[in-house]
Amino acid sequence: MRNAAWPSVAAMDRDEYLHKLRDRRARFALVLTELGLSLERDAHLGRQVGGGWTLGEHLVHLAAWERRYGRVVSRKPRVGPSNWQKFNDAVYEEWRGVLPQQARDEYESAHRGLLKAIRAVPATGDPKRPGLFDGWDLSAVLSHYREHATILLLHAGKPKPPAWRGRLPTLRVRSGPPH
Repeated sequence: MRNAAWPSVAAMDRDEYLHKLRDRRARFALVLTELGLSLERDAHLGRQVGGGWTLGEHLVHLAAWERRYGRVVSRKPRVGPSNWQKFNDAVYEEWRGVLPQQARDEYESAHRGLLKAIRAVPATGDPKRPGLFDGWDLSAVLSHYREHATILLLHAGKPKPPAWRGRLPTLRVRSGPPH
C-alpha cells in the first residue's frame, strides 16, 4: 500500500542516471583539486590521504565497485564476496601499494566499463528491471564518490561536504595551480 504522505517519484531513466554519475565524478575531482591533489602526479597517488589508504588505493577501490555494479547492469554474476566489507577487504589486499599508473588505468577503465554497460540499457530503462537506476546498487555508485571525498576532506582537516544534490554549474577549467 502506498503512503499518501509520500509523493510518488518517477523512476530515473538512463540518461538522467548518466548525468548524475558524471556530476558525482566531477564533484569528486573538485575535492581533489581543493586538496591540491592531481591524478596526473605520481607522488599524489602514492600519498596517504585518509583511512590509511593512498589516493591510488582509493581510486582502485572506487573502480572495483564500479566494475561490480557494471556486472549488475549487464546481468553478469557478481564477483567477489557478497558481504560489502569482505569485498572491500579483498579489493584492498589485491591492490595494496598499487603503482600510480596502474591506479589511473584501473580507475578510468572501470568507469568506461560501467558507462558501456549503462549505455547498453534502453534510454527508458529495462522493462524487466523497473527502477534499475533507482536501486541500491546503482544509487551506491553515486554516493560512493561523496563517501570517499568525505574521507579525504576529513583527513585534511576540512569539513564534510554538504549533500551533493542538484547539478554543478558549468565549470570552466583553468590551467595552473589551484588557489
